[in-house]
Amino acid sequence: MGSYVIRLKLLPPDTTTEQQKIVDSVAGLLPTTARIRSQKVEPIAFGLSAVLLDVVVPEEEGAVDRIEEAVSKSPLVSQYEVTGVSRMSSRLPPQ
Repeated sequence: MGSYVIRLKLLPPDTTTEQQKIVDSVAGLLPTTARIRSQKVEPIAFGLSAVLLDVVVPEEEGAVDRIEEAVSKSPLVSQYEVTGVSRMSSRLPPQ
């Protein structure tokens, strides 16, 4: 079974919210089977920046919905958008 990489774009409620606090808040709400693969800050305008997160979850029905539900519960995320979902290849055995 493979995994999905879900790319999320998270917007804070204001320009003073630290990006790492947003990531930590979301990470604490994710299912135990999910992990954050990478994070990046994307400037928007007037001091506002979005946080781009890549979350890896096992490939199963409803996985994206569960991630969206977890992110929506974060008090430090005013808006979010799933900007992409991709299937990861399974790992090859060592040679």
